Amino acid sequence: MTTRSQSKKIFELSLLILAAGTIYPLVYLRQTFEQTILAVFGMNQAELANIYSILGIIFVIGYIPSGWLADKIPVKFLIIFSLVLTATAGLVYAQVPDKSFLIYIFITWGFATVFTFWSAILKTVSLLADDNEEGRFFGALDGGRGLVEAVLASAAVGIFALVAGTGAADMAQTRAGFQAVVYMYCAAIVVIAVLLFFALPNARQEKAMLRDEIVESTFAAIRRIVKIREVWVMIVILFCGYSLFWGHYYFSGFLNVNHGATQLGASVVTVIVLWMRPIGGFGGGYLADKFGRSQVLSISMIVTAVVLVALALVPRSVPIGLVYALIVFAGLIMYVVRGVYWSILDECRLPVAAIGIAIGIISFFGYLPDIVLPQISSTIYTAFGDNVAGANSLYFIVTAGIGLIGAAAAAYFSVLVKRRSVGKASQNVAPVGSSV
Repeated sequence: MTTRSQSKKIFELSLLILAAGTIYPLVYLRQTFEQTILAVFGMNQAELANIYSILGIIFVIGYIPSGWLADKIPVKFLIIFSLVLTATAGLVYAQVPDKSFLIYIFITWGFATVFTFWSAILKTVSLLADDNEEGRFFGALDGGRGLVEAVLASAAVGIFALVAGTGAADMAQTRAGFQAVVYMYCAAIVVIAVLLFFALPNARQEKAMLRDEIVESTFAAIRRIVKIREVWVMIVILFCGYSLFWGHYYFSGFLNVNHGATQLGASVVTVIVLWMRPIGGFGGGYLADKFGRSQVLSISMIVTAVVLVALALVPRSVPIGLVYALIVFAGLIMYVVRGVYWSILDECRLPVAAIGIAIGIISFFGYLPDIVLPQISSTIYTAFGDNVAGANSLYFIVTAGIGLIGAAAAAYFSVLVKRRSVGKASQNVAPVGSSV
């Protein structure tokens, strides 16, 4: 491959990273501005959790169909459509409609960020990369996406501070700051959509068609996949690892309520957590290659669970700096887990022609926390009523318990892989003498 063509691929990958990094932060703005959203829309925690539960349902429903759609429509246009639709819904969001209307905005975002985007972006990266580059390209997609999100979040906090002020803001200032942040994200999304329109090729169909010639029927592939034990263990690992990752959406509210941090202070800490994503993703990948993927997953999930329990139990009297440090460390390890759990896919004994379908199946079950966790959260916050601090602590403990299950699953996955390796090695050794 020439240097020029390689440079072109890197340029196109960079555009895809920008697309993935700009489309999701607007949907998950609560990560940095949860208390602001609650105040601006006059909502409580349970109502916000219910909205994200519905969003999770849209996500889960869309994973498998998104793959079918990506095979029917050029992925370039799917990606651009997703970006434009997300930004359009964001402009409506910025008008601060009645909270009863928010569900329609989030349904639109669910459609735009999964059904028309999820498989399109993954398929485009897969077609862009040569066979010996897919690991690096997908690693760059996740780590680079985290870097973009961190840069945008840093800008968002600065804009909010500039508009709303650094002290206690009144409702008018808070609303203006919220709107300015949403407009910034919408503008970034539109700019990336325009760049993709002019710079991204219409399609890379040749590689896809070559693969399609050897792909068995969808139902036959599904029958083969569901019989593989490692696939189901990976689903448990993904489910639990993603559940741990969900904990970081509650960091901002936890700091505000449990430890009296200001909205700006909590936002700064959560932005620092976002900066841990490139470090955790790339660092986790390095550790996984050096010490074993499932082993790193198991240890990381245990560490994350321990830190979440520590956060839940730490009294309000401790120095706030220690709490900030625990939050940042928890975020770092969460991103290690997130950066590694898809890397065990090639250890699942999957037929090469069925990997795409397998990703859809694993995603369907593995990302069920998008539905389950908001319901758990809603139940907890409803039961605790005005004791939001107690609800925050219990949520972290429940999440830690799920993480420990995932750690056990990762350890079992390691055992399965070792057994298979030993079995293959014994089959390759020619028998000597009589059998015992």
